[in-house]
Amino acid sequence: MRKTFFILHKYAGLTLGLLLSLIGITGSLLVFDHALDETLAPETVTFTPSSRPATYAEVFASAQAAVPGNPLPSRLMTQRQPGSPHVVRFPTPEGAPGPIEVSVSPTDAEVLAVRGWGTPEYTMTWLYRLHYTLLAGKNGKTVVGFMGLLLMVFCITGAVLWWPKRSKTAKGRWKRAFSISRSGNRFRFYFDVHKVFGIYFLPLLLLTSFSGVTLVFPSQVETVVGALFKTEPRPALPPSRTDKGTPITADEAVAIGQAAFPRGVLKRIYLPRNASDSYGLTFRAEGEVWSNYGASITRVDQYSGELLMTQDVTEIPLGNKILRWQFPLHNGDALGIVGRWLILIAGLVPALLFATGSYLWWKKRRLRLHKAAPAAPTRSIDQATTA
Repeated sequence: MRKTFFILHKYAGLTLGLLLSLIGITGSLLVFDHALDETLAPETVTFTPSSRPATYAEVFASAQAAVPGNPLPSRLMTQRQPGSPHVVRFPTPEGAPGPIEVSVSPTDAEVLAVRGWGTPEYTMTWLYRLHYTLLAGKNGKTVVGFMGLLLMVFCITGAVLWWPKRSKTAKGRWKRAFSISRSGNRFRFYFDVHKVFGIYFLPLLLLTSFSGVTLVFPSQVETVVGALFKTEPRPALPPSRTDKGTPITADEAVAIGQAAFPRGVLKRIYLPRNASDSYGLTFRAEGEVWSNYGASITRVDQYSGELLMTQDVTEIPLGNKILRWQFPLHNGDALGIVGRWLILIAGLVPALLFATGSYLWWKKRRLRLHKAAPAAPTRSIDQATTA
């Protein structure tokens, strides 16, 4: 079995390790995507503080006026932290890789930037496309999902190969299994680096691979989790009870939704998509694992202001909680700043394992070729003298 696992581990790594490294490196960069985006686009965080923050209606109006054609906005993502902008999203233009996003000052509703999601000019979203779809749409997304499954296979086969063999004469085998030799032998050094980093980061690699697979294949993973834990179907989004009258403003809808989560932090506002749709609001409720996002939701009738639905994510069944945890675990959001740094480092580990594994394969191959090469013919003394 070890021999079979070794062959699978080696050749799968040599053929697909580079692609897995690319996915891991881009994932590491995305751990702090918002902070990096604000560094790369400082104009989005350059605005004057004000004693009276702009209303959401003013933010929507300013953003809409800044987009050619004045399309209707679809959602607003509230400022990530003090000093960050609100971001208003518009539908994806035909032929574009993603929606239009407008950064707006939360103090005076000044438009700070208008960018196309997923374009090279919007660097962090372009990296997100590269990480999530390999810039190849749905087909690329499927490939990334299978790469996540492959990483889980690497973890299992690597653990089997790492497990120290029993031997009467081998002393300290467990110590050697968790340490890097300093004997000066380069081959042994890279071998130890490969096995030690692999085993130490095994839990994080399994976590990120499983959560990544969940994001790509949600329905399949939901079926598996539902078979093991209690889950409830996702609630249907209720429409407004009437399609007549004067719609309430986004600020009025937020006030109504906030009453359902008095200690919650508003994260997103989804505007009604048509005359019969309702407002959608997401909050980070007290006790949620998220920090930058919120999974607790409310729906508000766009005409009467009636609270149509509320779901507190801290009170849902265990199976649903496991599914909701996957994205904040994948980017480290659920683990705090320490968790984010661990996920960032874990994303670099596949590249390290690919580099060290390739070196070990190359050195062994050279040694085999050297042993298999016929010895150079030797000439007798008489032949040498004659020559």
